[in-house]
Amino acid sequence: MSSLRLTLARSNIGAVAVAVLLVWSLDTAFRALWIPVSNLLEFAATGIAIFDIPYFSGIFKGALELAVFGNYAVSAVIDFVAAYLVARWIYGTGPLRCLVASGAQLTRRTDV
Repeated sequence: MSSLRLTLARSNIGAVAVAVLLVWSLDTAFRALWIPVSNLLEFAATGIAIFDIPYFSGIFKGALELAVFGNYAVSAVIDFVAAYLVARWIYGTGPLRCLVASGAQLTRRTDV
């Protein structure tokens, strides 16, 4: 293990970086899913309000919504892959397993 990886692993900076990347990934994934979910909720609310089936042109209302959805989806995937690569490089495991191991290490430390 190189000295940089060892330093990052011992100081828990790597675990913090992985945690931040995972939070960013979840945030952008929820933002990407909010666009089609909000359109479907609007469709259902309109149907309930008018007691009929409203006009439905698709989940995305336009090209701009589709572009924003694609941007958020790609960003979520990139953030998750970055978290995976950082965790693999520093700890040799996946992101969730390295966070669990770092948390267990923090609770066992007596020199803090």
